[in-house]
Parts: sequence; C-alpha cells; structure tokens
Amino acid sequence: MKHLIIAAIMICCAPALHAQSEWIAPEGFTVNYRTLTWDDFKGKEDKEHAAALAARNLQAEAYVSPAIYFKADSGKVENGRVKFHFHIKCAFQSRAFVRKPSNEEHSYYVQIHEQDHYDIALIYAHLLQDLLSSRDYSQDKYQEEIDKISNDLIAKYDQTQKTYDGEVNPEGRDDVQKQTLWDKRIKKCLENYTDRFISSAEEAIQNVAVPGTVVKRLPGEPTLQFVVRARPLYTEFTTELKSKIMETSEWSENPGIIAFYNQRYYVGDEGATPKDCYRTLAYIFMPTADNYYKRILIDSFSNDGKQVKLGKVFFANADSDQTKELVIMATATEPGGTMYYNRVYDNVLKPMPGQLRRIPEAKTKIESGFEGTKNGKQCHSKFRSEDDVAEALKKEWHN
Repeated sequence: MKHLIIAAIMICCAPALHAQSEWIAPEGFTVNYRTLTWDDFKGKEDKEHAAALAARNLQAEAYVSPAIYFKADSGKVENGRVKFHFHIKCAFQSRAFVRKPSNEEHSYYVQIHEQDHYDIALIYAHLLQDLLSSRDYSQDKYQEEIDKISNDLIAKYDQTQKTYDGEVNPEGRDDVQKQTLWDKRIKKCLENYTDRFISSAEEAIQNVAVPGTVVKRLPGEPTLQFVVRARPLYTEFTTELKSKIMETSEWSENPGIIAFYNQRYYVGDEGATPKDCYRTLAYIFMPTADNYYKRILIDSFSNDGKQVKLGKVFFANADSDQTKELVIMATATEPGGTMYYNRVYDNVLKPMPGQLRRIPEAKTKIESGFEGTKNGKQCHSKFRSEDDVAEALKKEWHN
C-alpha cells in the first residue's frame, strides 16, 4: 500500500512596527545553511491529523511545518511616507514528524518531498522580504497596507503548498513524473528568488537539471546561504561541507566560489533490491554579471559508490600557460590501506563551459595512488599531501 506524504504548513506572520529585540513567534530554527536531515524530524504525529487520514485509508509518512515570521524596525518618516526595515525568518518547526521506516533505507524520495515543502516556504519568505522592503507606506495606514501585502502573499504560498501535494500525491498515489517536475520548478524558483516557475511546463525549466545553470545572488547574501540555496538538483549540503567552501579571485576579478555537495543514488538490476550509492559533486560558481553566477560542474568523486573524504583544494601551475590550475585532493579508505585521488582542472575559459576540463595525469605528472597492502604487496602513493603535489608541479613547470 502506498501512503500519502503530507506536509502540515503553519504560517505565523506578525509584524512589529516598532524596534524589537526578539521575534513575535520565535519557535523553530533556521535551516538555510544546510539541507534537511531526518534528525530534524523530532516531533510526534498529530493524533487529530492522523485520524482524519485514517478515515480515508491513508497515513502520513512524514510532514514538515515551516513558519514564516517577520518583524520591522522603527520606521523613518519622510514627506508623509514611512519606510521600514523588515526582517524575515523562515523557521523549521519542532512539530516536524517522520514515521519509521521512512527515515531508513530507500526513503530518499520522502526526504526530497519534505525538503521541497521547506524550500517552498523559503521561496515565499524571500518574496515577502522583497515586497515589504521595496516600498514605503502611508503614515496613517501602514498597518493596513502591510497586512494586505503579507496576507495576499501568504494566500499564494498556502495555495502553492496545497497544489504541490495535490498534484504529487493525489489521494495517496505517488505520481513520480509530477514529483520530478515539481522538484525542478521549486529548484528554479529558489535559485532565482521568484515564484513564476511554479506552474511552468517541463521544457521551460530543463536547464535546472544540467550543469551550467545561471543562478542569482542577492546583494549582501552570505556565501554559505547562497551556496546552499543554489545547490544542484537532488544534492545535499551538510554541516561538514561548510569548511570546504572556498572563495577565490584566481580566475576572475570578482571572486568565484567553490563548493561541494553530496548526492545519493541507487544502482541495481531491474527487480533486484537497489544498492545505496553516494558521490560528492564539486562545483564552481563563476560571476557572469551583477549578482549572477554560472554554476559549473568540476567533477564527481566516488569510491565504488561510497563517499570520499575531501582533502586540500588549492591552485598551482600545472601546464605551460601563466594561469594557475585547480587541484582537488581526496582520499577513500579501502581494505588494506588508503586510496589517494589527485585531480587537476584547467582554468575557466570564455564562453564558460558547463564542466571544467580535467587535465590527464600523464600531462600533469600528478598521479593518484594506493598506500597500503593490496594482493599481498606493499603499495606506496607518491602524492599524499599538498606539499607533495605542489613540489612536483614546481619542478615540472618551474613556477
């Protein structure tokens, strides 16, 4: 029996039009610096909600409960109009629930569905910020005007959440094609701070699923928040990956951003139990115009379907031109020892590609290798540290 995946949406919007030190409704925590994990779903199933579903022969596998809060600092009056500085918070509520074994093996689609619900809330939180902050208000009717803007947007938000669940899970039947289409719609909207792709046809959003997508960054947006929001489709950004974000002006006057994402996938013969596999995707965001970046795939790292451990990321000269190349090092634990991966990538050219070109080991002289015992023989890897690689490149290219 297939079960309904449902999202309970709570909207709390309470404007405070005088300076305040705390939120009106501060329950919940912000999750825009990483993607959701099942550890976030700590609530208990709502009995009334469960009974209503049971009456229809359905049950919820999981649900989220994002809440949009906003407040305003004291307004500044000029020529009879008042301007406020608004603060928006999209919080992940503690009532979020998951039923076991939904948070166990082969339930990734459920997690994606719930992440989409939270991302819809983020989309409309961003839109609310723009709508409220981009205008001034009547000195005597500002409350009515703010209420009108927020209520209209919340109505659109609520309808979007209902439409999403209605199309993807009609009467408890999972529609895989609809889920995939909505995944792309939501991702496209999140990347561009808009809701105009919510009803877009498949052909209008095809570029979401391929490398090289152009994404928008708001002025002053923190790098971490941008990297998480602009993540590729069906990838995860964990707390551990925060330390691997790298801003660099090596290839452009305005800094580019290197970031890594984890991705889960399945392999297996038809009819057999799928095998869980993981890979790490490396991307570089290169500035193309004011507030826009091209998301370029660098490479995919995996060790027979298992995740690798990222090592040093740095620039060094690895060919005959004067521009430095990108070097990424990684390791993977294998029986008997450690596999060392050392990969070198050519600099970004114009027009910008969808994926960087990896320079063959034969040209860089920088090899990957195994350190340990394999087939009864002791093996040694020549390049196990940044110093090993940098020194070899220095000798080869005299930089």
